[in-house]
Amino acid sequence: MKKTTLVFGLALLTYGVHAQTFPSPYCAVDPTGTSTEEITMVDFGGTVITNTDDTSISINEISTIVNVSPDETYALEVAGNTYGPFDTDIVAFIDWNHNDILDDAGEIYEIGTITNSTGSDGVSVMMDITVPTNAMLGTTRIRITKIYQDPVSPADINPCAIGFFPNGSGPYPGFGQALDFSLDVALPFPSPYCAIDATGTSTEEITMVDFGGTVITNTDDTSISINEISTIVDVSPDETYTLEVAGNTYGPFDTDIVAFIDWNHNDILDDAGEIYEIGTLYNSTGNDGVSVMMDITVPTNAMLGTTRIRITKIYQDPVSPADINPCAIGFFPNGTGPYPGFGQALDFTLNLAPLSVETFDVNSLSAYPIPTTDVLNVTYKSVINAVKIYNLLGQEVFAKNTQEAKLQLDVSSLKTGAYFVMVFAEEGQHTFRIIKH
Repeated sequence: MKKTTLVFGLALLTYGVHAQTFPSPYCAVDPTGTSTEEITMVDFGGTVITNTDDTSISINEISTIVNVSPDETYALEVAGNTYGPFDTDIVAFIDWNHNDILDDAGEIYEIGTITNSTGSDGVSVMMDITVPTNAMLGTTRIRITKIYQDPVSPADINPCAIGFFPNGSGPYPGFGQALDFSLDVALPFPSPYCAIDATGTSTEEITMVDFGGTVITNTDDTSISINEISTIVDVSPDETYTLEVAGNTYGPFDTDIVAFIDWNHNDILDDAGEIYEIGTLYNSTGNDGVSVMMDITVPTNAMLGTTRIRITKIYQDPVSPADINPCAIGFFPNGTGPYPGFGQALDFTLNLAPLSVETFDVNSLSAYPIPTTDVLNVTYKSVINAVKIYNLLGQEVFAKNTQEAKLQLDVSSLKTGAYFVMVFAEEGQHTFRIIKH
């Protein structure tokens, strides 16, 4: 009860919210009357946050973004300083439904109690957390609280306070700390497109893809599917682009290269007109200059916006053709099957936009600050016609038509996370990436 006796010397206080940018739009923890006892480490699914701030009651780590997916389970581990042989309860609050409230039903996780720890002695508590099936996609907030308690003075399980109930009365300001960071909930790669079952397959890697001058190199020789969807290639209807692919055949063998492109944005990769049999690699290490290539013309009626392209590389021989299937790495040995085969798939992104006669002058574009919080300043050498912002799922989250060369874009309503900004001018359009804090 050493700590509890300190509380009765304090005037009766109520918890309030301070007007401040962080942690808006979520409730703030009132530091009045509290004593900071720091959280020293948080590990969520392998992303580790360390903290040495032993004065602030609230720690802002929202720029730390952990990628998670519905129905997947992640270990949450927390360590902290108890300042002697005392107990502190660790609770996590996660806004799964994006309503800016942290303690709805199903959003509270009582992780455990840390006892008599310096915060750096290996003592921690942990829990496996499963992302709900119906968790809203996008970036959301998680808050960890660490609060002193004892057998007759329970902690206040409240995301908006560091408090407790000394001898059952209160709540009163307490001892501990809160730490906020971000979760980005997204469907697992390669969703919404079909996944390739790795069962029974053997990886033989694609080493290089060049689409219209954008080059992707790959050294992953264990994964059957390679995620390069953050690589975006700008293309336009009726324009022709050269696709070149190299890969390791692991000896004097043939591997077929096929490209699948979802021109109609229906999340299916092998509709009519979406399959391109590029060619066959033979007896290549993937780094010896051997490649196959094809000129691909973007269809006139291809839907504008971002879409998926998948390259597959699959072993075949004269009596065992490859399975031309965007959802499998397989072949037909001696005409039977298909069976799991040898190869790899690699996904990246195409961004379709009308071709401008002129060329956008990237060197004359300025955008700041990046990362940004409330206002993104965008300037160009000539009039900007429009700005659009997309999240990483390809969903438009901001649009503004303008006739100005200098813009101040209010992005305060965007949730913390990464976004693509498209700027449209008479000379054309350009896409760049920002981080919103």
